[in-house]
Amino acid sequence: MKKMTQLRQSKAKFLLVAGETSGDIYGSLLMEAIGQSVPDAVFLGVGGPRMAAAGQVQLYDLSKLAVVGLVEVFKHLGEIRKIFLDLVHCALVEKPDCVILIDYPGFNLKLASKIRKELPSIKIVYYISPQVWAWHSQRAEKFNKLIDLMLVIFPFEKPWFEKHAPKLNVEWVGHPLMDRLLPNSLPTASSNAPKIALLPGSRKMEITSHLPILYKAAWKMVMRGKDYQFIWIAPNEELVEVGLSLLGLKDLPEWLRIQVGYPLSHISRCKLAILASGSVSLECALLGVPQIVIYKTNPLTYQVGKRLVKVPYLSIVNVLANEKVVPEFVQEAAQPEKISALAIKLMHDEGLRNEMRNKMMAVVNQLGSAGASQKAASLVLALLKGEQKKEIQSITS
Repeated sequence: MKKMTQLRQSKAKFLLVAGETSGDIYGSLLMEAIGQSVPDAVFLGVGGPRMAAAGQVQLYDLSKLAVVGLVEVFKHLGEIRKIFLDLVHCALVEKPDCVILIDYPGFNLKLASKIRKELPSIKIVYYISPQVWAWHSQRAEKFNKLIDLMLVIFPFEKPWFEKHAPKLNVEWVGHPLMDRLLPNSLPTASSNAPKIALLPGSRKMEITSHLPILYKAAWKMVMRGKDYQFIWIAPNEELVEVGLSLLGLKDLPEWLRIQVGYPLSHISRCKLAILASGSVSLECALLGVPQIVIYKTNPLTYQVGKRLVKVPYLSIVNVLANEKVVPEFVQEAAQPEKISALAIKLMHDEGLRNEMRNKMMAVVNQLGSAGASQKAASLVLALLKGEQKKEIQSITS
């Protein structure tokens, strides 16, 4: 809290809160876009290494919030509550010009409600809206009182919110993923030893649930006598240590190597990706990398979620396509034998891979063109100036 006392005289101050790796990526792009128009802007809050590199003064690293599910959140409730209260205190002390909440609805919606109560006139922007269209449409109207501007990234979300929360100020900016990726500039899979990306997730609980499954599936593929090479892509060294300890590995087998960070060039070189459901599924789709999606969580969390979720698919690629474009192995179906068998089939059937690529590209084409971060920044700044309608006209013209 000592750093915050030095920030009060800033011309423009933004409190940003991201709780996931993808939020860190998209938050950093938004900060950079805002900074282009407001060079002396100050950013504070919760984020990851990319937001820190973009200049955010961080109260906490987002890894402290990176838990999902009823059981998992309950185990960390004390720490999460402390972060929550510190952020509210930060807002009261710093009185930022704008609060920008990035995805992570379980935490951020409660934070929006509390800040709105304590600081009724503050501007609150929600960037990457909660996927209420997938679970509770009746909850959409509560955003009217909480959020001054909802920035959505999928084209169907704007008309959805206009129907279910007609008073909500909502704008579609496109997907920030398009700002990050230039697929034609990235290397593609070579004809050497076929590389397969393993992406078990960006949270400790996801590593615990998914890495053993992916490792066993990879081992079974190697035992079939094929010359496969696997790349485990992990967001940070801490999760690598967790994973190696979990697997009981002191040395890596010859067929496995580790890449820390999420350089997309490593994914683009792969012939296949086996991944935990999340935003990386959409990244693989844009890169044209065929994929197998898995997800396994606490049984209680899954059963509660299953009753709430209204869409038939888990992967956002399948949700957007409204059909099963990429295979999903969820909960008890996430078995190494099944995953490895399908992976081998995909690796040796170019027709199947091409069919999946074509369908994934049809999904990608829905996302719009590059420029989402700049559009979002322009709308945020226009909101603060009271010129949002004028800005919308300039963006859409």
